[in-house]
Amino acid sequence: MKLIRILTAALLAVMVIAPFLINAASAAGTYNISCKNDAYGMQLGSDYTNQAYVYSHYDFGYVVNASEQYLIGGPNAGHQEAYVGNDCIYAGASDTNGTAVVAGDVARLAINAIVGAVSNRIDMAYAAQNSGASATGISFTTQTDGVSMSANNVVAGLSFWADYGNTDVKNTQTYTNVRIDSNKYDGDASSYSVGVDKVFGKALVGVVISSLDTDFITTFNDGTYKQNVDTYGIYLAYKTGVLQIDLGLGQGDSNITTTRRDLGNDSVIKGKTTADIDYSNARISANFTRGRFTIVPSALYRQMSMDIAAFTDDRADDSASLSVGDGKIFTADNSTLTVTDDAIAARRVESEIMAVGLNLAANLGKLVPYLDLAYESESTTAAAYKTEAGTDVAVGATDTDVAASNYSSSLRMGAGINFNLNSYISGGVRVGMVSARDDWDETYYAGNIRIGF
Repeated sequence: MKLIRILTAALLAVMVIAPFLINAASAAGTYNISCKNDAYGMQLGSDYTNQAYVYSHYDFGYVVNASEQYLIGGPNAGHQEAYVGNDCIYAGASDTNGTAVVAGDVARLAINAIVGAVSNRIDMAYAAQNSGASATGISFTTQTDGVSMSANNVVAGLSFWADYGNTDVKNTQTYTNVRIDSNKYDGDASSYSVGVDKVFGKALVGVVISSLDTDFITTFNDGTYKQNVDTYGIYLAYKTGVLQIDLGLGQGDSNITTTRRDLGNDSVIKGKTTADIDYSNARISANFTRGRFTIVPSALYRQMSMDIAAFTDDRADDSASLSVGDGKIFTADNSTLTVTDDAIAARRVESEIMAVGLNLAANLGKLVPYLDLAYESESTTAAAYKTEAGTDVAVGATDTDVAASNYSSSLRMGAGINFNLNSYISGGVRVGMVSARDDWDETYYAGNIRIGF
């Protein structure tokens, strides 16, 4: 009989507690109320954030232990109880605007694309000069992430050129759920540059206009990040018999649009801002030819800064049809549908890269295979997550928060084959990747063709 009484009491306890356990487990978005609804939220201060972390499964609706409840209100407050989902309290990276996580990497991609295009053009210009290109000569070449073209000595010794590239990138950190920090995202960046320059003896002087467009899926906050970077700059190069030196600098502006999910009502939070940009670069390289083989070691420096203007993340007001009515948190006479927007502070991000590289090529007649290797050391502004109101472990999380990626170095490896079918048609193909950059995958591909006249 004693055993039967114990089993009966246990069964009743499970029946009473189970509904509240289910409610707590699925708390996020349960009542379709924004995390920043004026009825409750972070704007209510310490009374909310210090006391509303974990609700007592045994005492739903009133306070037994103020540190173990989800309810704001009860005996310790002068207003009605209001339930808030777990995700509104415990999300750090998932409640962070994309500019705080992605912008530093965009600066790195932009400076690599812009300076890569100019450096490639400079090499191409000296190669065309050495080959005696005619006034209508058109040349194509590859670079680390694109295809280049130029029309040399067209008018008054001026040369016009164009460049296009594409890069696929991915932050490979593990993403578990919105309560566990991560800066996982992926997408692609495409760029083009157009320029004009002129040779003065051994010197080359030119101007360039560049544009980079990024399109990312930001898994860490269930949103998107899009940024276009437009710049204009000048460059100068000088070549002796073996050594070549080139310098450049420029400035521009950028437009940024972001989206992310309101973890309380699942609506889309929209942000839009601008940024001012400046960059600079320098490179020195040497050319050594031994029979069929050419070796070109180089050292370079490139830097970009972006000053992102302050802006507002616009949260949609809550919907009466979703939050008011039977079984909802509000009734028609006490509903508060207004939601407070998020103020995003101004931020400066930078990417500074120093690299040493080596290009190895073999002239096999109609085919010229080559390897392009580089070690890059960088200082790129790391991701910065929003501070959480509580500790993830408080809701029974078994996963560990992922620290923001802090990149320091990488290896760039590329390979390709240039071909020369006859005196009129030549070209090449190239593929490559960036490795040994923490939490990062990056690949690029290119092709080129040259038609002679």
